[in-house]
Amino acid sequence: MCDVTQQEVSDELERALLLKQTAEEYIDIAEGINNTVRDRLEEERDIGPDSNRWVSLDDIPFGEEALRVKSEQSNIDTSIQVLEDIADGKIPDADVVEKFQEVVEDLNNIEGTLQDVSAEEVIKASQAPNDDDFYHGHDEEFDEEED
Repeated sequence: MCDVTQQEVSDELERALLLKQTAEEYIDIAEGINNTVRDRLEEERDIGPDSNRWVSLDDIPFGEEALRVKSEQSNIDTSIQVLEDIADGKIPDADVVEKFQEVVEDLNNIEGTLQDVSAEEVIKASQAPNDDDFYHGHDEEFDEEED
């Protein structure tokens, strides 16, 4: 495999799979929070399904961040496929080093995006035992006194 060792390919494949898992988990959490906030804001602002108005991306806690991570998902999948192809010898020896370097660069960019959106912190916070600390709120319906 030229100047790229099987161990390097294996290490980067493991890294890519971890990044994929982190990205998927982050998106699930962010979309859950975003959908809840969007629904609440639509109700507060009387925005119905037939309305010409919508909730701005700026009003949603992880709106832009979730889009950034989603846009990286195809890059993660492509990186995983290229690494598997290198490991299986499907890429010509003359192209291995270049393809490997491209994958490492892509994975560095993906990792940077996940750090920029604080993906690890969001995931850890969502797993905290007290959900109120994470969601920073409560439902007023349950605060009303019963007669």
